[in-house]
Amino acid sequence: MLEVREVTKAFGGFLALNRVSLSVERGRFHALVGPNGAGKTTLFNVIVGRYRPDGGEVRLKGRRIHHLPTPRIVRMGVGVSFQRAQAFLSMTARENVMLALLGLRGGVYRGRPLSRFRREAERAEELLGWVGLEKVADRVAAELPLGDLKRLDIAMSLAGDPELLLLDEPLAGLSRAERRQMMDFIERLLRRLKLTLLFTEHDTDAVLRLADRITVLHQGEVLAEGEPEAIKNDPRVVEAFLGGSHA
Repeated sequence: MLEVREVTKAFGGFLALNRVSLSVERGRFHALVGPNGAGKTTLFNVIVGRYRPDGGEVRLKGRRIHHLPTPRIVRMGVGVSFQRAQAFLSMTARENVMLALLGLRGGVYRGRPLSRFRREAERAEELLGWVGLEKVADRVAAELPLGDLKRLDIAMSLAGDPELLLLDEPLAGLSRAERRQMMDFIERLLRRLKLTLLFTEHDTDAVLRLADRITVLHQGEVLAEGEPEAIKNDPRVVEAFLGGSHA
């Protein structure tokens, strides 16, 4: 479904990505892991059109997308949720999902109150139900706990009916119990929706449990790629990332 081929990206004299390649197969959960600064979020930004690569290409279902703007890529079936929640904190959960459905940013309503958009309100209610937030639909996002904010962000990323979902550090900032609940929630929801997933995550146990395949980045390059068991026992990965805890 997604092909990243020899992608290079530099910022000034810093080479963030050096000829990175990976392939995400349809229906699979593919993890992208590595130490801080390995290039994971940079690669996400390249895939969704926030950054243009200096070399290489990105293909979605065989079509080159690395030259396209983010809204166009989203309309082609890509949803994304970054580590920092994208919700407008002064708005309710329902209003945030409605904005995602309407494709609006920054509160540009052209004088039309959100209450006028009944179809979007009904769809927002459905999406909030998918992520278990229907009971807090009318709560302002600023009042929601971090776990609910992350669920809200996922609901917003699902607004465009994506086939491929990119999640950047979905467990970051959560307690151990919350991480376990969030991981179970993500797996149940995305398997039910039959979505393809590319995600980054520092929680090694979560990655080994959730991923079908793992790509390890180190200093902007692919260090290793394979199924979880092979990655877990790869001496290069243990030394660079796992720190010997899973040797």
